[in-house]
Amino acid sequence: LLCRLQAPRLAALLLLAGAVPLILFLHSLKPRGLLVRTTTFFIWERVLREQPLGTRLGWLLRKNLLLILQLLAALALIAALADPRLRYFGSHAGDLVVVVDLSASMKAREQGLSRFDAARREWLSLVDELGSGQRMMVIGGGAQPRLLIPFTADRRRLRDLARGVEATDAPGRMKDAILFAHAFLKRGSADQVVVISDGAFAGAEEFISAGDQLRFIRIAGGKDNVGIVGFEARRQPEQPSPVEIMVHVRNFTEKAVRAPLTVTLDGETVAQQQIELGAQDRRVVIFRYEGAPKGRLFARLDLADDFATDNQAYLALADHAPIRLLYVGPGNPYLTRLLRLFSHVQLTSAPQWDPDLAQGKDPFDVIIFDRVAAPALAQGNLIFIDTLAPNLPLQFKGKIQNPRVHPRVADHPLARDVNLGDVRIDEASRVALKGEGTVLARAAESPLLYALEKGKLRVLFLAFDLMASDLPLRVAFPILLHNALEWFHPQRLEFPGQTAQAGTPVQLRLTNADTAVEVTAPSGRGESFPAPAGPLSFNDTFQAGFYSFKSAGHEGSFAVNLFDEEESQILPQVHLPARRTQGAERGGA
Repeated sequence: LLCRLQAPRLAALLLLAGAVPLILFLHSLKPRGLLVRTTTFFIWERVLREQPLGTRLGWLLRKNLLLILQLLAALALIAALADPRLRYFGSHAGDLVVVVDLSASMKAREQGLSRFDAARREWLSLVDELGSGQRMMVIGGGAQPRLLIPFTADRRRLRDLARGVEATDAPGRMKDAILFAHAFLKRGSADQVVVISDGAFAGAEEFISAGDQLRFIRIAGGKDNVGIVGFEARRQPEQPSPVEIMVHVRNFTEKAVRAPLTVTLDGETVAQQQIELGAQDRRVVIFRYEGAPKGRLFARLDLADDFATDNQAYLALADHAPIRLLYVGPGNPYLTRLLRLFSHVQLTSAPQWDPDLAQGKDPFDVIIFDRVAAPALAQGNLIFIDTLAPNLPLQFKGKIQNPRVHPRVADHPLARDVNLGDVRIDEASRVALKGEGTVLARAAESPLLYALEKGKLRVLFLAFDLMASDLPLRVAFPILLHNALEWFHPQRLEFPGQTAQAGTPVQLRLTNADTAVEVTAPSGRGESFPAPAGPLSFNDTFQAGFYSFKSAGHEGSFAVNLFDEEESQILPQVHLPARRTQGAERGGA
């Protein structure tokens, strides 16, 4: 039987260091008899020397019994102050790798308490039960497995972490988090992975009987949910209005429900409807809105279920200004006619390049150089047609007659749905690639389409004159130009809503003049970032709601939603005795 103590407190150590010397000092002050030698005392000294060792030890104990009892009493009191606990029998317990489920389903509630509240209590209990020398590591099972704290025996740090962490509004990857945790177990040790989760994730059943080094603490609480699993606004490209607002609602329960749905734009109600849903049923509701698609669109289910996260949906609508496009060249009727079909493009033409064109109050979003000399521009969105700028990693090497286009194109946003296999080209420039970039399409002799993205510079290069080919007569031509405008100026003009799934990065495209940007979360917490050379990737999207961003030259907003039907299905995938939000027994594996 081993009795393990927690880490001795400083007060107990100080008391031990001072109490023992004090007792010895006080014992030394005890009055003692006067030793007087007689002429026959040597006889008794000889007798004492000849006494057995046991007799002398017994005499010594009897002589100092009070001192020994005082020392034992002091040690017992000091040990009690050090808080001893009977922890376990046998050998030393291993370290713990605790995986805490931070996914949205942990926000499901029952009688006012969430699953994560119960998970926090289990977490704190594990901290309290740590033995002397035993350590704990904590991994968060959110949108990505992340290390919350490395191995430590510091209970205060572990308790502070447990009290400060909250579940997110993002779907979780618990299976990946559990596999990640197993990488920290020492071979042949008593280390253990402890999973604290509701078990409402795909693959949970694989970990029920995984072995002695895994313990599964399942948290229960709440089971009924009706949620919004999709929310979008759409307008017809040929018609600026009306806007169609789509709301996708699903019933995850085994009973029919009636769900009142309300849609608002900047706080004003634009649609209301009672939705009838059968057991495990779903419905897509479409509303028509005649106004401009601009502002914060919000959908709400007015019902009390056990999972409130997906009862709301958010959409940031942005009715952007037209793309300002400058065409520099002798004229191209095919290109001009196609550009005028894009209602969001504002076209300006010039026969030759004039540097003053780039110095205006409102810079052009896209510049096309068609068969004219082009300057070396360090930034901007540029299209070169049978011409090159001196700063590009390309070099003309002559001409190619009737090049045959290879039917395969590169996997790139510019080449999406573009088929050039049957395009006829009378003449193209032979080009040598001297550096970075992506060849989108090529002939056997030379690249024909090329793309470059470098910092704030984006380039699309065509190695042939459009007038010397039948590309303008092919379906691939408007698709290629549409892809280019989306790549240069990415915005879903047909779908003006700006939204992302919780836990996924959002790309914020800034102006060339921006040096910093501030992003404000739905909670009101703001954070500033330096403006990068390319788009800013904002990763802290774990809370559903509206986010706003502001820089020197641009401001806007975007929305974050759960929109994950597996996460909205809050029923567990495993069947174990569960720790409920208000008290029940714990299940383990």
